[in-house]
Amino acid sequence: MLRVIYALVFFSLIHTGTAVAEPRVYQAHRADQFLGSLGEDTVPQDDDARHIFARALAYDAAVFGRVAVLTYKQMYDQAIDSKASSYVGFNTFAHDRDLAQPGYAPFRSPNADTLYSNAYLDLSDGPVLLTVPDTNGRYYTVNFLDLYANATNISARTHGMRGGKYLIATTEWSGEVPEDATLFRVTQPYMWILMRIEAQREADLPDARRLQDRFVLTSMADERRKAKDYPPPAELDDPRSFLRVLNWIVNHAGIRETEVGLVHRFRNIGVGGPRSIDEVLEDAVMVQGLREGLADANKVIDSSITQTGVDNGGWRDVTDIGRFGYNYLYRALLNTLGTGGNVRLENYAFTAFSDEEGDIFDGSKHDYKLHLSSVPPSDFFWSVTVYDFQTQEFVPNEEKKYLVGGGTPGLQINDDGSVTLMFSRKGRGPNVVPIPDGPFYLGLRSQGPARAMLNKEWRPTPVQKAPRLP
Repeated sequence: MLRVIYALVFFSLIHTGTAVAEPRVYQAHRADQFLGSLGEDTVPQDDDARHIFARALAYDAAVFGRVAVLTYKQMYDQAIDSKASSYVGFNTFAHDRDLAQPGYAPFRSPNADTLYSNAYLDLSDGPVLLTVPDTNGRYYTVNFLDLYANATNISARTHGMRGGKYLIATTEWSGEVPEDATLFRVTQPYMWILMRIEAQREADLPDARRLQDRFVLTSMADERRKAKDYPPPAELDDPRSFLRVLNWIVNHAGIRETEVGLVHRFRNIGVGGPRSIDEVLEDAVMVQGLREGLADANKVIDSSITQTGVDNGGWRDVTDIGRFGYNYLYRALLNTLGTGGNVRLENYAFTAFSDEEGDIFDGSKHDYKLHLSSVPPSDFFWSVTVYDFQTQEFVPNEEKKYLVGGGTPGLQINDDGSVTLMFSRKGRGPNVVPIPDGPFYLGLRSQGPARAMLNKEWRPTPVQKAPRLP
């Protein structure tokens, strides 16, 4: 931890000339006779004080746990609830055989130039072997996410395209690794795999589908698992269901060792401690405080949803996606907008909600134009996608066209290397993407961002209002 802090301070010094203050960290377990508490923290007896106490803890728990509760629902539907239409169980791929369409259910803000495959791993009884085939030059990424959205990858970028076998295990696991496999450690026993295989056009689908089937998960553990008493998914504004799910996650999936102090505070509202949620909810004052705390968190998250990154002329540079550290509100915002984000080294993403004048995109009022000095620099491919602001889904249209990118048939690039993209209610053409009759937002993705993007030498220009296309 100290090395990390010193590295951050040094980075700040060489880039700004001024050190950023960081808290001093001590290691209590190295001190002589340092003793921890034997009892639980105080719960105020005064009603007003207890109301404030519950409200504050609920707010913090909701911001901290939002992403885990959202991801748990996805896991529940696919791997736990045998009655759900998407159920396949743990340690098994569910392959989407077609590109994402409006109404895509597994998660929000998908892209439409890769085939998705989803799997939820249960490593609590032992590791899983992942077999990756030779992809013959086709881009893929096996994106591992823990329930808190921390992302790692086995991908064309990190491991090449020639295939291999990888033993997926937790950091606590100790055992023998097969001779022909590489050990790949992950943070939690419950992991989400979001696999993407390049399919930029309909003609790519047959090859991409065959490739999906050659990615294989094989459990190396005893399959006679003990029931884990999984709670049903939570409602974000309901204390009972939200805290019950968060409690299960904390107890079974775990937390980072450096988050013990934060999560310890939640014991008095039924998360990770001896007090049950049912016991907490017998107190009407606590219930009211919990409801208000969840409502506070939801209001803060919902009202800050457009602050997902550093503003760059209307585009937000989402630089920390998939690696959130202790930025819990930022993590909640990004994963409310769309779960499954990858680290920027794999997929550099920008979002835009407003034009160069600061006005929110609204297809009922304007068409829009984006002129880029060059196509987004990428080692694999790039795209710009339109999403409906309310649903966070693709915009239904007759063309079934949701993005424009390097794989768009007939894409017109100017002689100087620049490209002009249009967003229109009625316009047609390879460089035009339909927009809704109302608010929307844009996502620009560079899969395998090139050095010019990583070094911030290339940035998208602001989007401009444009006359209506016929």
